[in-house]
Amino acid sequence: MRAVEVELTITGDDGFELHEVSAVAQMSRTFEELVEHAIGAHHRYPDGFVLFTGTMFAPTQDRDEPGGGFTHHRGDRVTIATPKLGSLVNEVTTAEDAEDWDFGIRALMSPCDGTGRSPNVFLTRSRLAARLTTWQLR
Repeated sequence: MRAVEVELTITGDDGFELHEVSAVAQMSRTFEELVEHAIGAHHRYPDGFVLFTGTMFAPTQDRDEPGGGFTHHRGDRVTIATPKLGSLVNEVTTAEDAEDWDFGIRALMSPCDGTGRSPNVFLTRSRLAARLTTWQLR
């Protein structure tokens, strides 16, 4: 994984384009070091855990005027991609304009229907696909 490079592309309706590449090898700590700090005698996770490493990007390219720095605009298309993992694509909007998020982890943890599958998981996935049409995992 240290050899992986992650690409960030931001494309705006106003013609703005930004493309950056960040290497996992440039992280100050390896994944192994981070995991070593996360698991131990007093840190146990029987169901596993997700390791968040923080952001690899902080865009600095000026957007609206010289010296003004970067800010997203509504409608920006943000793509984070790497060949080994695929792409995550999102369209920028505001919290006021975004669809309400009205389901969560409880739906994923609900009892199964006897088939080994939880009907709520499928409902959740279909609702997720319907509501978050701007997110695309490839």
